[in-house]
Amino acid sequence: MKRIARAGMGLALLWAAGCAAPKAQFTDADWVSNSTTGRGCYERGDFRRGADAYGRAQQRARALDDADALAVSAVNRAVCLLAESKAGEALAAVDEALADARVSMARRAELLVAGARAKLALGKPDDAVALAGEALNLDPPPVLWAQALLAQSAASLAQGDAQQAAKELAFKFSAKDWAKLPADLRAEYAARRGEIAASEKKPAEAMALQDEAAALWKKAGRLPEMARALAEAGRQAKASGDLAGACDRFYRAARSLWAQGLQPEAVRILEEGVACAEELKDEAIGKRMADLFVTFQDSKRLSK
Repeated sequence: MKRIARAGMGLALLWAAGCAAPKAQFTDADWVSNSTTGRGCYERGDFRRGADAYGRAQQRARALDDADALAVSAVNRAVCLLAESKAGEALAAVDEALADARVSMARRAELLVAGARAKLALGKPDDAVALAGEALNLDPPPVLWAQALLAQSAASLAQGDAQQAAKELAFKFSAKDWAKLPADLRAEYAARRGEIAASEKKPAEAMALQDEAAALWKKAGRLPEMARALAEAGRQAKASGDLAGACDRFYRAARSLWAQGLQPEAVRILEEGVACAEELKDEAIGKRMADLFVTFQDSKRLSK
């Protein structure tokens, strides 16, 4: 990961991209303190507090009249806001920073990719493609290049064009290039290919790719995404006729999400597992699902 302050403080930026080379103005104690807090919250999965801390870093950057510090804060805050399903706020932060003509090209590319992600979350795939294309035109480093391709691929998939989505993942970027990236970007790459396979009615291939994504999300320490990839692998296993494999993945995904404190999501996935077990008509698997459901209920009673 690249660095943002001479103090050696790294930041969570754009789903794996590190911050850019050190700049003297980024050693402002207030800005660094809030950014460090934001980073810690992000790594713990506390995105609300992370967004608040990065918001304070944004405010300090405004006080300093520092375009690049504002851009870095905006991108990091956008990461947290998108995780909280607040795409509108994320885009507003990005747009403010982009409007400053003093922003360096490196920072601008990061902002454009963050903006593309926000546009996708807002259901505006055409806008996402345009912003990601602008980022690619700046010839960004591999990590940002990959994220721009992922944004464009997601947009094509949202528009129902799986073939184009697959092409975009390979635009001037080989499988060897993808293999050199951080685990979380490789996870997203595997998940996207799984989504493409699913849309092409290839459930066995989609299941294998989602399993690969889950393993990579785990390696990256991104446990909610790991569990969600497992659940998606379960759906694809079910679509391929592997009901036992589907049940196993639903069970593991639900248990993981519950342990992470994501109870409503865990219950929804366990319900998929229960339905799958009923279809399988396997007494042992059905009991396993029922026991987990009882564990969930007992845990809720104890927490009250």
